Amino acid sequence: MAAAILQSGFDDIALCRFAVRSAGTHARAGDRATPQVIEIARRLGVSLTEFRARRLSAEQIRSADLILAMDRSYRAAVVEIVPQALHRTFTLREFARILPQVPAERGASADARWRSSVVLAGRRRSRAAGDPAADDIVDPFLRSDAVHREMTGQLVPATGVLLQWEVSAAAAERDPPPGGADPGNRPGR
Repeated sequence: MAAAILQSGFDDIALCRFAVRSAGTHARAGDRATPQVIEIARRLGVSLTEFRARRLSAEQIRSADLILAMDRSYRAAVVEIVPQALHRTFTLREFARILPQVPAERGASADARWRSSVVLAGRRRSRAAGDPAADDIVDPFLRSDAVHREMTGQLVPATGVLLQWEVSAAAAERDPPPGGADPGNRPGR
């Protein structure tokens, strides 16, 4: 799914400038990704040859506009380190579950659009349909290939939702609806 989205809307996303960083609450700094994860990433068109694990710091949390954890226990650990990060810290699947309900801010740059989406997603967190227990992505570390496949089956669709949201938002900016902007598509509604 993510590959199809990338092929159909990559130019729109490529115009956006995002800094994406990875850090773990239990990571051993400098470790490489496991061979299974490297192979999964390769099949998805991502190279992890230069990847090195980093330990999550309070400064990284404070400077992030959006923090996506793989499961609720990691999300809780982030918020324990920096409690003020609560409203911008989600699990990836939680954010993917809520984001389609968030209208993209019209007339905003991509970074402003995403900042407002984080605020609006935080406001919708308690009202969003779905089972919060399904928001976790299984941790495949030192586990079987089957668990790695399960993780991929959870991670890729969630990432695809985020990519599709941005592709749709960018397309709406490029091709506004006839008669001007939709007054119902404003932050806070």
